[in-house]
Amino acid sequence: MVPIDDPIAERRLTVVDDPGRSVTVTIGRPVEAQPGEWACPFTIVGIPEPRSDRGLGVDGVSAVLNALHAIRHALEASGVRVSWEGGEPGDTGFPKLMHYAFGFAFSQRMEQLIDEEIQTLVDEKKASGGQGPAG
Repeated sequence: MVPIDDPIAERRLTVVDDPGRSVTVTIGRPVEAQPGEWACPFTIVGIPEPRSDRGLGVDGVSAVLNALHAIRHALEASGVRVSWEGGEPGDTGFPKLMHYAFGFAFSQRMEQLIDEEIQTLVDEKKASGGQGPAG
């Protein structure tokens, strides 16, 4: 494991089937690896095969986003069912990010579909006497 010298965030996850056990995700500060290529390092310890990797991108933000995507994927692939504080069992706390590989128009359409689904749930909640997501 390559240690992260300058961590910017850490999340401790509880293993659902073994609450005394935890998985720790540490995210490092993105750095410019070479002109036009940034890297955001991360480590995951507490899974069967600890992971030390990085998300790459054209700038620091895209490197962070790609690191978050890789973290979610690694946690899911580990087979260890975890939860984070405030989350439900199996919820890693690393949401699926919108993929831009198919272009901006595709991403906009997917975001619109998500927004429509959220509005449907809010409307159903209100119709049943609830107050919406926080209600």
